Amino acid sequence: MIGGEMPEYAEELPPAGGPLYRTLAERLPTGVRVLVAGPHEDALVRAVADRREVTLLLRSAPDAARVDARDVRVLCGTLSKVTDTGRYDVVVALDGTGRLHSPEGSALDWAESVRVLKRVLRPGGTLLLAVENELGVHRLVDPGTPTAARGGGAWSPLGEFGSAPGRPDRLAAVLGAEGLPVTGLAAVWPLPEHPTLLATPETLRYGPLDALAALASAAAAPAYRKRSVLSDPRRLAAAAVRRGLGAELAPAWLAVAQLAARPGQAAPLAPALAAGPGGSISEVVGGPDGAWLRRVLHGPEELNGPLPSGRLLEERLLTAALRHDLPGLRRLLTGWMAELPTVPAGNVLVDGDRYARLDPSAPDSEDALAWFAYTLATGGYHHPWPAVTDVARLTDVLAGAAGLTTRPAPPPASFDEFPDVRRQHEEQLDAVRRRLADAEDRIRFCEAELGKREAELGRAKTQIAAFSGSLGYRAAKAGLGIARMARNRIRSRGRT
Repeated sequence: MIGGEMPEYAEELPPAGGPLYRTLAERLPTGVRVLVAGPHEDALVRAVADRREVTLLLRSAPDAARVDARDVRVLCGTLSKVTDTGRYDVVVALDGTGRLHSPEGSALDWAESVRVLKRVLRPGGTLLLAVENELGVHRLVDPGTPTAARGGGAWSPLGEFGSAPGRPDRLAAVLGAEGLPVTGLAAVWPLPEHPTLLATPETLRYGPLDALAALASAAAAPAYRKRSVLSDPRRLAAAAVRRGLGAELAPAWLAVAQLAARPGQAAPLAPALAAGPGGSISEVVGGPDGAWLRRVLHGPEELNGPLPSGRLLEERLLTAALRHDLPGLRRLLTGWMAELPTVPAGNVLVDGDRYARLDPSAPDSEDALAWFAYTLATGGYHHPWPAVTDVARLTDVLAGAAGLTTRPAPPPASFDEFPDVRRQHEEQLDAVRRRLADAEDRIRFCEAELGKREAELGRAKTQIAAFSGSLGYRAAKAGLGIARMARNRIRSRGRT
């Protein structure tokens, strides 16, 4: 206990971790002293502690007591109470600086926290620091606001009013001004605490944008499963990367800085580092002929080789549907069902007439067409078949457009793989409101027409009643009776 600890509070939000952060931790030099500042996953702490002397700083006393890592020195308290100076070769702060303080001690802003982390470094030491982007995609799709307290640990939620840099270039400039020149910088996707895609700003600016956009979309899909969001983070992430704003709208940035240049101390950052759904980890690097290669670090060897080119099939299909481009939509559906019928549209890249898997390690799906039909039907997309709202019927329509002669696999009972998008709900509610308004207009028209008919019928009844009581009407009625009697007598005489 060093002071400022929180004896009864346990962290509510998940700690920093994931396979990519563990990969970076494993690349740290061995035999060095490391300070892990803030809550990190036990697996990451164990990876750092392998052949290294590790000190862990936590503000929560219950979390400090539950640390599951051997040979780890645990400091329980706030960053302002750390008195070590020039002790550590590496400082790992992948959770940022927000959870290094408590109401029991002095509250330091972001710049002051960086200065404390710099003070504990030895000359030539390395700082691995993650900085959340308050204007990142994860905030743009969040129904809440970072300036409102939504947990026991957010007693001072500053949000976008904090002092942390708001752009990756400013982050590098501020750290350089503090005497920590940045040797590596990467954008973090899709969540700050658990990334599955790291890409440098240069790669996001000059690299394979279509493939990186597809990787960002694939990274966002499982991260937001069943979560309530304002808009689909997959579309927003892919659009940000493809439009050249992948670094600026990333949920966070990872900076590798050194107190002074010393070869061999920094953790190298690849142009892009991606984690697949099956636990695979691969790097994206530039090839000698200008092509981009994928090099597997952990996973199946089939990931090695050139990175496929082209744009994500799902985006191409949605674009054709929005434009009501039926020939283009049929061409894409036919090529997809002919080449990769069991691969989801979010894992297929299209380059001309060539269809390629984005991640060969991702599992196939027999109902891939039904999943796209669900996206088209419920995602708020204007398509050529607005009257078809049932996913099963729309799947059959798409199968017919693809030229399938057999009935496609039926849609699953529950589409729980997608995020709960509020804007999609709004689009559906707007469609229901439009239908109700149209039905009300029809009802009002029918009521007006019915009123007119009732008025005409009333006038007819009045006229009939008036005529039936007059002398002329009675005389005409009597004459009609006499004429009928005469006709009947003539007919009877003719028969005899």
